[in-house]
Amino acid sequence: MCGIAGIIGADAPDQLRLMTQMLAHRGPDDGAVWTMPGAGLGHRRLSILDLSEAGRQPMTSENGRYVLVYNGEIFNYTELRDELRGKGHAFRSRTDSEVLLRACIEWGDEVVDRLVGQFAFAFWDAEQRRLTLARDHLGIKPLYFAEQGGALYFASEAKAIAAVLPETRALREDLLPQYLSFLWVPGEETLFRGIRKMLPGSMAIHENGRLRSLRYWDPVEKWVAAGQARPSPEERDEEFRMLLRRAVRSQMMSDVPLGLLLSGGIDSTVLLAEMAAEEEAPRAFTAHYSTESRRRDVFEDDLPYARLAANEFGAELEVATLEDDAPQLLADAVWHCDEPLADPTIVTNLALTRRARQRLTVLLSGMGADELLAGYPRYPAVLFGEKLRVVPSFMISAGSALLRASVHSGLLPIEKGRRPLYLLSHLGRPFAQRFLGYSSYNTIADLRALLTGDAGSRIEENAVFGYHEQMLSRSAVLTPLSRMLSCDLGTFLPYLNLENMDKTSMANSVEMRVPFLDHRLVEYSMTLPDEDKLRDGTHRKVLLRRAWEHRIPDRILHRAKTGYSPPVRGWLRDGLREFTEDHLRSAVAERGLFDASRVDRLLRENASGREDHSLRVWTLLVLELWMRAYVDGPLRPPVLDPAALPDLGPGRRT
Repeated sequence: MCGIAGIIGADAPDQLRLMTQMLAHRGPDDGAVWTMPGAGLGHRRLSILDLSEAGRQPMTSENGRYVLVYNGEIFNYTELRDELRGKGHAFRSRTDSEVLLRACIEWGDEVVDRLVGQFAFAFWDAEQRRLTLARDHLGIKPLYFAEQGGALYFASEAKAIAAVLPETRALREDLLPQYLSFLWVPGEETLFRGIRKMLPGSMAIHENGRLRSLRYWDPVEKWVAAGQARPSPEERDEEFRMLLRRAVRSQMMSDVPLGLLLSGGIDSTVLLAEMAAEEEAPRAFTAHYSTESRRRDVFEDDLPYARLAANEFGAELEVATLEDDAPQLLADAVWHCDEPLADPTIVTNLALTRRARQRLTVLLSGMGADELLAGYPRYPAVLFGEKLRVVPSFMISAGSALLRASVHSGLLPIEKGRRPLYLLSHLGRPFAQRFLGYSSYNTIADLRALLTGDAGSRIEENAVFGYHEQMLSRSAVLTPLSRMLSCDLGTFLPYLNLENMDKTSMANSVEMRVPFLDHRLVEYSMTLPDEDKLRDGTHRKVLLRRAWEHRIPDRILHRAKTGYSPPVRGWLRDGLREFTEDHLRSAVAERGLFDASRVDRLLRENASGREDHSLRVWTLLVLELWMRAYVDGPLRPPVLDPAALPDLGPGRRT
């Protein structure tokens, strides 16, 4: 993995060097820029394949016409290299970067249809003065861009653009409702004014001073076009195993130490089983929190299961007990995530990959299996509501009121009552509203009460949920379960989970790989019947459990899903309470974004245990830390001197 940057349409070599060095954490092994009049590309390298100088970027063709900067891994690069050799191409290195450069030369914009991997790249044709940007199918690798004064700025992280375009460091207040609802902003927009992100599975072409975008892979379109698999369950299991095994094998390629994030859940244990079958079991890492810090969150400890899995397959397990300074960890995580991502796992991922970097450079993760095979509890909850639509609404309201009274009276702890309360609050709503209700954390009424003045009064439901509703409307011919899964593949997965994973791991110069998101496996999963994913309303990831029965320990195979998250509820009521209240009360007074009485109520009710507002409070805290990092005052400077970067362009110093 690496960091890329570029400016097209302006002569700004100093700006380009600054942008590139803002990404030094993504590529500590090497860095350079390539400039010519009116164009420049920058690269920071994290060496994974062919560690020699032959893999240096920006990488140019022999005649100097074509230039590539690239972040990611092309997992089918050996097959592509053989095909390109057959077409007369010769290679100077063993890198997938050179394969991608020559593939772009050979196949042009159609190259994306041949790639299997996780990537974001920029390909410059100096003769035609044409730039091609591309992002991988699922959005595993990020790519941001901004247009100003006829010039295009792009980079792997928004902070690189913000460093040279200070006017972008202003809050998009109109997007606050989306952020407060989902913990992130869906679609192309960001909370930076003028900085956008390329959509997953998209390309952008810049020529003649104009930028045009196109989508080459869309999860809803693919799902609607996919036919249902007709073979027997045994044949479906075997095909899924074969595709995952191929993905694991290809993603284990590395010239540097490689390991696995092991939670002890079914997804990561399946990966461990397949990795161990390929070669000696890898080093595995798992996160652990003390019993005391977890007591308010009521989630099961992963550690016994991670140890069971490691022992079963002979893996060396390293346990990272994450009880570090939470405020500093959170501030660092917010900085590295660029956009405010209010998922508490940003802290876990940052701390865990920081620990892992002491031993290795590449980690595999089980991310993506939940979106393919219906692993999240909200899926059966939404479908449960379909069955209960015949129940009179007054009965649901009565049940909710009784449960809430039990919590408020102290008869039932909020830790045990929060999920049933959440379930009942959306049970009587139509399908799309129920799914979006279970996928968000503030209602329209909540937002109107929280946001001040016109910002609150002007909120419309379509403005908040419109991006999701459009995806759901395009998938209307699918089953309700497939509609939810395809929507999450195009929203929740790339804009929260993958963004979180990339930014927090690359903050520590660690490359994360996700075999479940090989797009060929994803497309096959679309053809599987619902009963392979969800059975009897409670059994999730049915195929995964069936296909790996007797292959992984039964205790893990039949383990209930638990959240991969730090103990945020305990933190906000105990160790982080004073820090949170100080930050939010001062922010309310100074910024004028939120109603002071509403914020105070959220803090008081959450601290008392009468209500569980933990993620709402956390979302406000993350936003405030983001404002302090990106909107107030100067940005953090780059850790390396921009002037030190060599220019590999024609006639430049090297």
